[in-house]
This record gives sequence, C-alpha cells and structure tokens, in this order.
Amino acid sequence: MKGINNRWNIKKELSGVKRRERIINELREHGEVTVKILSEQFGVSEMTIRRDLHLLEEQGYATIHYGGAALLDRQNIGCQSFSLRKGKESENKRKIARRAASFIKEGDVLFMDTSTTVLEILTYMPAFRVKIITNSVPVMETVYRDENIDLYMAPGLYRSVGGPLDYTTAEYLSRFHYSKAFFGSNSYDPIFGASAAEEIEAAVKKCVLENSDENYLLIDHSKMGKRSFVKYADTVDYTGILSDEELDIDWRTKIIQNGGSLILC
Repeated sequence: MKGINNRWNIKKELSGVKRRERIINELREHGEVTVKILSEQFGVSEMTIRRDLHLLEEQGYATIHYGGAALLDRQNIGCQSFSLRKGKESENKRKIARRAASFIKEGDVLFMDTSTTVLEILTYMPAFRVKIITNSVPVMETVYRDENIDLYMAPGLYRSVGGPLDYTTAEYLSRFHYSKAFFGSNSYDPIFGASAAEEIEAAVKKCVLENSDENYLLIDHSKMGKRSFVKYADTVDYTGILSDEELDIDWRTKIIQNGGSLILC
C-alpha cells in the first residue's frame, strides 16, 4: 500500500512540463490518447489534461478530437511549417496568458473570447470557484466538466472564428455583469484603438466591455499597429494591455501616451 501511495504522490507532483513530455511520448507510441485515460494515469483532472492537449496542439504536436487527441501527421509539411513559424509567438502567448491568469480571483465572473491567447489562460488559471461566460467552443470544451467552474455558453451562429458570433450572441452576452473580461485582437493601434474586420464581432466585444469591471487586452507585438474595419474600443477602455517584451519602444510609448496601462510579460 505504501508503494502505491508513493507512486500516486509522484504522479501528482509531476510538473506541467514533464506531464506534457510524457503525453508526447504516449502520442508517439500509440498515435492517439484519450482524456479519461491520461487523467487516471497522471492523477489530475480531465480539465487539466484538456489544457495540456490544447497547448500541445498549439505547439504542433497533436490535433484535438472529441475525447482526446491524435499525433500530428508529420507528413503534413504545411502544418509543420506553421508550427515552426508560430513557435516564438506561442511562447509569447504563454507568457501573456500566464500573467493574465494571475489577475483571476475566487468568485470572479469572467468573460473569455475566442482568442487562442485567451484560451491559454486556462492552462495557468488557479483552481478557483468562478463563473465563465464565453462564445468560444475551445473554452467550453476545456472547462465544461470542471466542478469549480459554472459555464455559460453563448448561443448564435457558429463561425470559423471559434464559436457563435451573431446578434443573438451579442444580446446574450449583454445580460451579464463581469468581474473581468479577457480579449484578444488581430488589430490594435494605440491611437485608433481596437478594431474588428466585421461589425458583428465589434458589437459582441463592445457589449462585454461596457458590462465589465475590468477589461484586459491580450496582444503580442506582431499584431500591434494594425487597424481593421470597425472600431469597438479605445486604449483607455482597457484596465490593462498585456503584450510581450519584443514590443517596440515606440508602441510602448504610444500606449502610455493614449492613456493605456501597459503590462509587459
């Protein structure tokens, strides 16, 4: 019995990095893995395993399917090239997400949008009792079985952005009061503000921004200085703008000059 307990403790003490290395080995050996079996094998929650698999997918090791993941097809050169190109950006995203997760407190009501950087927050989020309201299918798939999280999934027409996005979505999200809201963006300019390619995307984000006590924009340096079709927020509308250390000094200055609170990660 003592030996069994020791093995159990070793499983519990495995760091996230070592656990994911073991998962990669399992993928290479078997071709695919399941959330349930990995959860039992490592003595962690299924939510933790889902976070690991999402991270491995972003790093280019796996592709997620219902109930588990499969080894990424290494014959797919396009996917390999994408993974290599995204390597540095992924590291920056992880740093930004880790810092964003540190703002979350017990009892918070959180909004999480469809951004992959926002999704990464779940990897680092403490095991607090919180409510999460989202229109992100990947967020829903990651947390829906976590007993600490009350999940509210917005309705609407599913879009390739990662979840529902229409005026039904906007109306639903406008009903809630949020402690904190986390947003990604493909287009942000410190002078112009945050913008979206479509009017409906801007409307959805604006609904949440107006109902949240704290709003955080998570954006790496590669997306800085871009402007899209519809503006939905000014720099001063965000409690914090989280970016990486590679952000150019000129952009740092412009954020501050336009009333922003810059948080480098």
